[in-house]
Amino acid sequence: MKFGFFTMPEHPPIENWTLSYDRDIAAVVEAERLGFHEFWIGEHHTGGFENVPVPEFMIAKASALTHTIRLGTGVVNLPYQDPFMVAERLAFLDHLTHGRLDYGFGGGGLPTDKALFGLEPSEAAPRTNEALEIIWQLLTSEDPVSYEGVYWKYENRQLQVGPYQDVPPFAIAGLTGTHNYAKCGERGWKPLSVHFAPIDNGTYSLAPDLKAMGAAMLEAGRRSGIAESTTRENWRIVREVYVTDDRNQAMNDIREGVKRSYDYLKGLGLGALMKKDETMGDESLTFEWMAENIPWIIGSPEECTRQLQELEEEVGGFGTLLINCRDWVTTDKWNRSLEMFARYVMPNFQANQRMARRQKMANVALGIA
Repeated sequence: MKFGFFTMPEHPPIENWTLSYDRDIAAVVEAERLGFHEFWIGEHHTGGFENVPVPEFMIAKASALTHTIRLGTGVVNLPYQDPFMVAERLAFLDHLTHGRLDYGFGGGGLPTDKALFGLEPSEAAPRTNEALEIIWQLLTSEDPVSYEGVYWKYENRQLQVGPYQDVPPFAIAGLTGTHNYAKCGERGWKPLSVHFAPIDNGTYSLAPDLKAMGAAMLEAGRRSGIAESTTRENWRIVREVYVTDDRNQAMNDIREGVKRSYDYLKGLGLGALMKKDETMGDESLTFEWMAENIPWIIGSPEECTRQLQELEEEVGGFGTLLINCRDWVTTDKWNRSLEMFARYVMPNFQANQRMARRQKMANVALGIA
């Protein structure tokens, strides 16, 4: 398993937003130092909490301060933008990062963003699908691209600067259905599962759970002749993660920040996507309920290791865990949590670390120092 971060980013409007951008860049540098594999940065235009409108700018700055960590747009919201301009920006950014870019796309999750751009919700998916095909052709075709769709029409368009990577690694986030997960499975792309999707929501059908997402991508992958192991390796799951001395301390540390974050999300109408029962009201989405039922990964390193093992077993395996970046605690506490995760949780899921531990135990059994 690999490990990384997903950041919306979330910074309440009471914060110094200029400082928040510097802190986010510092978080990317720290993630690389701790051995994390990737870092995804989101795009939002409204709401007052998620304050990065152009993740490409953040990635460009972060890439100049790092060397190995992969950087992804998490995500570029396609319904609001000209696909040619998106393809051109990302291909150029691919060069600036020396091929460390993951091309993440989505349909725009914030209802307030849709309202800002006058987008009918029913148009989000077809606009996204059309834009994806245009962008893929522009990035992979050696010839000029002509395209006549419902929303965009191009004739003999070609990028002056093509992508740095031979095959641009596409990723798609899904929120209210499994269609994006099926598309990722079919095309061999990377699916991104949202942080509040439950593992299993039973018969509740308003939003897919992780099991439904996995089933959609695996079935589509099989039809395309893609190995199940490849599809699972491509799968990124975002979770709330906080590591400290024990679960009670973790709950106490983050309680106030959790309320602020989830009051915001529920205020946007996203609470409905977290539930397991159509009779549940938003008031039922308590901190304790979400931590237990979605579930989150919080507590001591031993508790977090167990919770992550249970998640892996429940969904049948996935490639990368993305820690949802939060402003729930002070920076020193957050960085301590990440260091504890890197030191004591990650090695349990990394083959080279497990081999080293087995050798140590064998040495002890043989009486070798």
